[in-house]
Amino acid sequence: MRQSSSAALLCALASPAVRSALPQPVLRAAEQLGALQLPLAAGGIGGAALRNAILSSGIFREAMLAAGTSPSPQGDVKSALLALRQSLVSWIGKQQPAAAIAVAAPPVRGAPPRARAADIAPIDPTSPPDEVGRQVLERTESSLARIRLQQHSSLPDSLASGKAEWNLEVPVLIGLHQTSMQIQITRDQENSVQADQERGWQLRFAINLPKLGEVGAQVSLHGGATGVMLWAAEDETRQLMEQEMESLREQLQAAGLQPGSIILRQGVPTSPLLPSGHLLDSVS
Repeated sequence: MRQSSSAALLCALASPAVRSALPQPVLRAAEQLGALQLPLAAGGIGGAALRNAILSSGIFREAMLAAGTSPSPQGDVKSALLALRQSLVSWIGKQQPAAAIAVAAPPVRGAPPRARAADIAPIDPTSPPDEVGRQVLERTESSLARIRLQQHSSLPDSLASGKAEWNLEVPVLIGLHQTSMQIQITRDQENSVQADQERGWQLRFAINLPKLGEVGAQVSLHGGATGVMLWAAEDETRQLMEQEMESLREQLQAAGLQPGSIILRQGVPTSPLLPSGHLLDSVS
């Protein structure tokens, strides 16, 4: 099963032609998934909204089940995808894989998140309803496969010296544009010398924005100091971001944080050399 960002699925489900071919049970399941998209408006994304989106990203579903909590399709992306898959299978039955769709780079522990632009082919609106359902099912399975890879890459690693890491994806809605934010959260290992509040946190993300291209950031928090490294794939976008650097420092201070170094770079982050044994995408 090929993995792919949920943006390919959500883009298809936003099409009126696709929606007109789907029965009501499938539409209801699709609406539950669509409601979990994080809206990105001119004012940005608030901390509480981002926190909720991370918790509902789907990678914590099995941990919640083990803790005795049953995540609902209204509050968890993986649960919503499973409900959508069930409604599709109930309608058209289990299907052989449809034609390959654009895929995102598979998540790998320790590698910086990337949000490369994907050429997502639309579903042919003239296709029979069962063929539309088959292609929607394929994209649903691909989205579930990606979450499973994210869960795998977030498992504890003995080679990481106790360093915690979570890799996930948050579906984002910008106006009528569906995209996704690739996120990686890490925390320093726990030890007997360092107090819990002194352990450092780091968040890295990447997102592909309309007309601006791929952008990302690395935000580090250690004690009271906050360091930020921003990057943009396109130089024109970097120039636009440079105009807002002082505003960013002021916003960090207004949030009660102590800004450290704030750096802006042009170009995408390089991936470190990884040891053998990691998963490879089937199209690599």
